[in-house]
Amino acid sequence: MLRTMKYMSAPVICLMFSFGTFSIASAAAPLEAKPTKARPIVGAIRWDAWTEWGYFQQFLQPPEWRDRLPFFSKTLPDGKVEVRCDNQEVMDQEIAYANEAGLDYWAFDWYHPGSAPGKKFMTRCLDLYLSSRHRMDIHYCLVLLAGGSAANGDCHLGSKEEWPATTDYLVARFSDADYQKVLGNRPLVYFFETEGWLPLWGSAEAVRAAWQVLADKCAAKGLGKPYIAGMVFDPGTGERLLDEQGLDAISAYANPGGNNSTEKPYAALAAQNNWFWNACAATGRHFIPTVNAGWDFRPEMNHGFPYRNADADWFTPPTPAELATHLENALDWVGKHADICNANAVLVYAWNELNEGGWLVPTIKEGPARVKALGGVLRGDGNN
Repeated sequence: MLRTMKYMSAPVICLMFSFGTFSIASAAAPLEAKPTKARPIVGAIRWDAWTEWGYFQQFLQPPEWRDRLPFFSKTLPDGKVEVRCDNQEVMDQEIAYANEAGLDYWAFDWYHPGSAPGKKFMTRCLDLYLSSRHRMDIHYCLVLLAGGSAANGDCHLGSKEEWPATTDYLVARFSDADYQKVLGNRPLVYFFETEGWLPLWGSAEAVRAAWQVLADKCAAKGLGKPYIAGMVFDPGTGERLLDEQGLDAISAYANPGGNNSTEKPYAALAAQNNWFWNACAATGRHFIPTVNAGWDFRPEMNHGFPYRNADADWFTPPTPAELATHLENALDWVGKHADICNANAVLVYAWNELNEGGWLVPTIKEGPARVKALGGVLRGDGNN
């Protein structure tokens, strides 16, 4: 049974985008902070493309991929499936599931409202989370994205000219009682596609100055300096980017497979995660480990995605018990590497990367089995 608690009115966040700028309006209602836990905090990435945009739904239409359909999917009269989580009822149910799993935070992929066509749909679920009266059941943080085409001024994080307004928005979010903090009062931030940030600004010095603008605005609001973890695929790249951009830690969005066009057992993916953890530890830099809940991108193959390698490997989906054991091993690993894991945090790939094979969200086939298994580890419910 899920925990019950009294909820206070949450602020409603309104974004107004005009001529490349946006403003923030929010009520000043106080929120009750979620208790801090002694064990490492555990989060899961949210990639919220499951909206009226509909583009990515097409990849789950074939029968061989329908076992991945999340609980909120609907079969339409024409036999196609609608996969949309962009309504308050679904968001509130997802919060309940995340709470049952014992997750401490969601890491929302954040796309600037003015970036690439269609990306305006990618923040709708964050808005629904922010408007939920249950939002205090799970904290949140942001995954900033420097992808897109910086050369064409279409960075997912916005343009240089928009950076002052963007930092105002970010500080407003960091100030939320349910925004995940580490090391006291430092807002936790993940930064993906990190190398795309340098071409936009033109030099490492300009990048560090841009981050300093954000840090200064945080300080003015009584917040600690943002704790920024650069998400990379190679530990050496992470080490370089920490020096170049002045970031705080190495992390990863996911650890994808090799290039042999073969299926491998989930144990091999867990071993790959573990290799990455140890390789990052060897750098001596601060680190947040990532736990892959899976990796099988085949639904998106042959659809024109330039980052899809037709020779890439994929992995058998984990059983709930395998996933729970891998997460438990990650918690133990953090405990043994407290010197570099100073944020005392773990990140799971992912809550809802269904096309790529990484999910915790209950599916029509599995139900909440993964949620219950994680609850056995994170809440001690004994379900794993």
